[in-house]
Amino acid sequence: MDRPLEGIRVLDWTVFQQGPTATALLADMGADVIKIEEPRGEPARGITKMYGIDVPLNFYYQNQNRGKRGIVLDLTKEKAREVLCELVKNSDVFVTNLRYRFAKKLGLDYEALSKYNPKLIYALSSGYGSEGPDADLPSADFAGQARGGIWSVSMSEELTPVPLGAGFADEIGGVMTAYGIMMALFARERTGEGQMVEASLLGGQIEVGRLSLQQYLLMGFLPAPSTIKMLNSPMWNIYRCKEGKWVCLSVLQADRFWPQFCKVIGKEEWATNPKFENALVRGQNIAELLPQVKEIFLTKTREEWVKVFSEVDIAAAPVNDYADIANDPQVQANGYIMEINDPIHGKVRVPGIPVKLSKTPGKVTKLAPELGQHTEEVLQEVLGYSWEQLSELRDAEVY
Repeated sequence: MDRPLEGIRVLDWTVFQQGPTATALLADMGADVIKIEEPRGEPARGITKMYGIDVPLNFYYQNQNRGKRGIVLDLTKEKAREVLCELVKNSDVFVTNLRYRFAKKLGLDYEALSKYNPKLIYALSSGYGSEGPDADLPSADFAGQARGGIWSVSMSEELTPVPLGAGFADEIGGVMTAYGIMMALFARERTGEGQMVEASLLGGQIEVGRLSLQQYLLMGFLPAPSTIKMLNSPMWNIYRCKEGKWVCLSVLQADRFWPQFCKVIGKEEWATNPKFENALVRGQNIAELLPQVKEIFLTKTREEWVKVFSEVDIAAAPVNDYADIANDPQVQANGYIMEINDPIHGKVRVPGIPVKLSKTPGKVTKLAPELGQHTEEVLQEVLGYSWEQLSELRDAEVY
């Protein structure tokens, strides 16, 4: 076994980012993920054209659907649903992030599909969870971020909410879905039973903000928004450097490292100054201290500051953009960016695998499928359909 999920078959009835991210993570680890699309393709295929961009590889669709096989089934047709149910009998996992009422309407909910396969893991990746008064409301990435609380601690200097990019809520929702699927597969190894897995945008955002929520639940007051203006520690802060780029200092043990900090920035006398003697006092005098520190940081480049702080074991990191990341030797050394040699598009760089397994590592094997690319291959391989049966399905416009 080269990858840990080889032999696991996943039926992927998902759209956009949240659900497809979950199944892409499983595909990276060797699962045979079969993406099911309607005849016109899932909406993500048109996301770049919507903005007037026509490129050979749609970055949005590619990112969430790499490593999968793609089939077309028009699930509004009864015959197509019959084919899907046959696939369920021969699969381990079924994943959807469509609204659950739609799945129920088509008879593709957990109760229905588990009758065909009691060992099935059925994963629902929703907006707000399947229970409660808002279970069936429409949702998307921004709505998940907003409702999940992360914007209350991520604000501009004017204390207005700052949306997080990169599909933050969708991505976390996908990770949580994949995590749930893995736990259910592990449980099935022990019990032999399938079950339903649920994850949501809302639940994922509450998880990433768990520390702030726990603060409120136990202490009764809200965490302060994280803005540069409100950071009251010179060693937990962000500074503009000589060339206009930014560096981040990330030191929790501020008192322990204060003498080293003072030495590096050329202010050794501050280490014994009563106004700066500990973190509490420095916070009280931050209005005097911080402007001086900011001026000092403008005297060296970002790279120079990272080097000198690292030499004294103070955590300092460049504030990277994605061009920086693409060329970061640390990123390359750890395989966080990988290269696929595609027969059509040649060498294509893609985000790599964030988790390493020493004996069965994951691997990005191929780009996302063309629409319906593997329909006949899958129906022949998994269900043993003949060409005559496939012809009948084509004539009935099942695919």
